[in-house]
Amino acid sequence: MAAATVCAVIPSNVKRVVAAAAVMIPVLAACSSGSDSASPEGPQGPSPAQGITHGPFFPQCGGISDQTMAEQTRVTGLVNTAKNSVGCQWLAGGGILGPHFSFTWYRGSPIGRERKTEELSRNSVEDINIEGHDGFIAVGEDPTLGANLCEIGIQYDDDFIEWSISFSEKPFPDSCEVAKELTRQSIVNAK
Repeated sequence: MAAATVCAVIPSNVKRVVAAAAVMIPVLAACSSGSDSASPEGPQGPSPAQGITHGPFFPQCGGISDQTMAEQTRVTGLVNTAKNSVGCQWLAGGGILGPHFSFTWYRGSPIGRERKTEELSRNSVEDINIEGHDGFIAVGEDPTLGANLCEIGIQYDDDFIEWSISFSEKPFPDSCEVAKELTRQSIVNAK
């Protein structure tokens, strides 16, 4: 109960900064090699996990162009501020204040852990199936904006992808309709 009270007094712009930083933690953690390259007896890098079955290959940004993002979100001036082999993030004007949208591809990572985090932090989390693939859809609500945040995670063997759509001011399109369409397009773009 105390945590809810504390969150209620934190300005929304601080919440957005924390949310943007949280999005980047998995991406930055994936860059660590986990080994000491100076030690000749030490491991030469992470060894492949046994029994892991990977899903399809997703093109950069889930195959979604900057133009498609602008069309779907109806936000002008979006800048792709983070682009690598496992994810992309679009911010209005490239700044951390305002709407933010991201695609992330988790290889060999359990979707259940992500869903549990969503269940603890979002207003609702439900099962979803898009293009024959199962996952979850999570909705977050802002007291003044309503349902402005939607995240969709879709399972592929031992991998999953996640789209996060978060608007910061009205008017905005239905965040879950945007997330569903971007997820559908990413699934279609998978190889």
